[in-house]
Amino acid sequence: MNSDVTLHTSVLLKESVDSLSLHHGDIAIDCTVGAGGHTEAILDKVGPAGLVIGLDRDASALELARSRLKSAIESGRLRLIQARFSEIAEIAVREGINGKIQGVLADIGVSSMHLNQADRGFSFQNNGPLDMRMDTCHGETAADIINTKSYEDLAKIFWEFGEEPQSRQVARRIVEERSTSPITTTGQLVEIVKRSLRYTEKSKKHPATKVFQALRIATNNELSELQSLLKSGFSVLKSNGRLAIITFHSLEDRLVKTTFLEWTGQKRRERIPRNLPMSEDQLRQISQAMGDLIKPFPLVPSDPEILANPRARSAKLRVITKLTN
Repeated sequence: MNSDVTLHTSVLLKESVDSLSLHHGDIAIDCTVGAGGHTEAILDKVGPAGLVIGLDRDASALELARSRLKSAIESGRLRLIQARFSEIAEIAVREGINGKIQGVLADIGVSSMHLNQADRGFSFQNNGPLDMRMDTCHGETAADIINTKSYEDLAKIFWEFGEEPQSRQVARRIVEERSTSPITTTGQLVEIVKRSLRYTEKSKKHPATKVFQALRIATNNELSELQSLLKSGFSVLKSNGRLAIITFHSLEDRLVKTTFLEWTGQKRRERIPRNLPMSEDQLRQISQAMGDLIKPFPLVPSDPEILANPRARSAKLRVITKLTN
């Protein structure tokens, strides 16, 4: 295994773990174990009597976590499972912890481990096979999508998942290029994107950034998985348990923000006359509120954290508490 895979810094580590309001003996789920940074901090919070379930789609990430957190696994305090977000409710029932969980944490998106491994195909900075799958044993690769989807489908992917304003130009050039030879490497795709877009060397953002983001999301069905996590991750919590999600781009953050606001019943509450003599509990009941936001705005990395880890700059943490059933 490439040694670069270990060079991963957990984003918003203290903020996210503290936000779960964990105590000794609690049960928590880390939906994105990665190299185990957040998981290790969660284990410290729940103590010897607590339990942590760690999930990840990536077998190589779980291998790293098993090595790093070996003692916690041997003591029974940590159980690692290869799984998708959408399986969290099923896992909670199977493990006998449904409705008993104090905290669920997810650090959404690609990690430094993935970006630093050229053979995983996530990075436009290193040439490698155009794969991009979190689980390398299942599903279509990014190359499959690039070489088989229609012009219209590719343009839609780049526009909806990457917010690439020149999505049609990129899709058109891809279809032209693949007609003579399959596109199988990240380097090939980068060159095609560069030739497709109006791009100068002075541009701050690499021209392939949005296209690679879109392809990764499409390859791993990430937005659908996030929607499943929002619904199921909230449902498995106990009363006053917390769901914390770290996102890295506007599509993810918008989905989390909108869903959390819906659960607070804020829009329904705004239609209730303010002069009605009601208690806070009555207002929550009428507005069908299921949760409370910890803060009305997302937490973001500090300047020192961004300086130490530039990839953290776009991270946003949102947290919601499940109200008493």
